[in-house]
Amino acid sequence: MTTRVAHYPFTSRQACVLVPAEERASGARPPLLVVVHGYAQTGDRQHRWMGRAVPPAFAAAFPDGFHPFEVRKQGRPPRIGYAWYVFSGDRPAFLASLARASEALWELVDRLADDLDADASRVFLAGFSQGAYLVNHAAMTRPDRCAGWIAQCGNFREDYLQGAVPDLAGTPVLLQYGEHDTALPEGAAESCRELITGFGADVTTSVHDAPHAITPGMADEARDWLAAHAGG
Repeated sequence: MTTRVAHYPFTSRQACVLVPAEERASGARPPLLVVVHGYAQTGDRQHRWMGRAVPPAFAAAFPDGFHPFEVRKQGRPPRIGYAWYVFSGDRPAFLASLARASEALWELVDRLADDLDADASRVFLAGFSQGAYLVNHAAMTRPDRCAGWIAQCGNFREDYLQGAVPDLAGTPVLLQYGEHDTALPEGAAESCRELITGFGADVTTSVHDAPHAITPGMADEARDWLAAHAGG
């Protein structure tokens, strides 16, 4: 898999791993997959987890989050991790930050589609943990822009949409969870599935023998799901 790194000046000067399509029909633009990491992680780490999830006919991008910060753990050197939005316990501030992050993500998608010569009408999102909250929000607030999405080890609540009622009729969605994930509340998988299905989406839910992480099996399932829903 060929990759390159670009930088985009959004909230931060973020690095982004870019994966050009390996296969494409003559003259056709490939679908685009944008993969969003979890809290305190990076696009490069997410690429190591989810690089195998990119079908050969897709272009893909693995950006760093919009908010860099120093991560310290005992016995390890400090490093820079990233967040997509700010959550401090202040609910109005959280909702505003989440909305801004969704807007910025779609701005980034436009840049990525241009740089990778991808089809902006066939954009798929995938997000893990905090990234799952973001792709759920971005996809449901701009359903006209999203061909489908994958939310991994994440949750969502209707009030995060602040009154928006998305029309997701037929939109494919894959929700993946770990059976041993202690980071999510009990019932998160079912409540998230019911919410998104209620807006008309075609939701597939799968539970894997995993903690709060992405396993190779989850990435392989994501690749097969993407290939099946890419369209022409």
